[in-house]
Amino acid sequence: MKKNVLILVGLCILGLFSWQIQAANVENICSINNRDMEDNVPHGYDVIVLHGTLMFGINPNSIVAGASDDDIYIGFNEDLGNVNISIYNGAGNLVYSTVVNTSVQQVVIIPFTSAASGSYTVELSNANGYADGDFEKE
Repeated sequence: MKKNVLILVGLCILGLFSWQIQAANVENICSINNRDMEDNVPHGYDVIVLHGTLMFGINPNSIVAGASDDDIYIGFNEDLGNVNISIYNGAGNLVYSTVVNTSVQQVVIIPFTSAASGSYTVELSNANGYADGDFEKE
């Protein structure tokens, strides 16, 4: 009986360790894919590096995002269905929110000229996952 309990505890610990390694690999893959986004964001935009599970799919850069002083650019290079887009200021207050059907609209340009200078976070989510990234408005 003690031997069975020890084996079960060992398997649980091994499973937990394996899950942590897989989670770390997912984050590394996501970050690596987003380092190459500069080629996919239009000239004049600073790349917003996105992290999260929503970027996985056929295309390693299924979502690209960029910010300028005038607007936010989000490009969907893959049909992700309906995606919620939310932008939060540095205090965590929601300053913008919309839902985009990426089957129909592959590019979203959000006017941001009147926004105050500071730090912001863009969050994208749907039933399949999420992505978020930080950017600065000067």
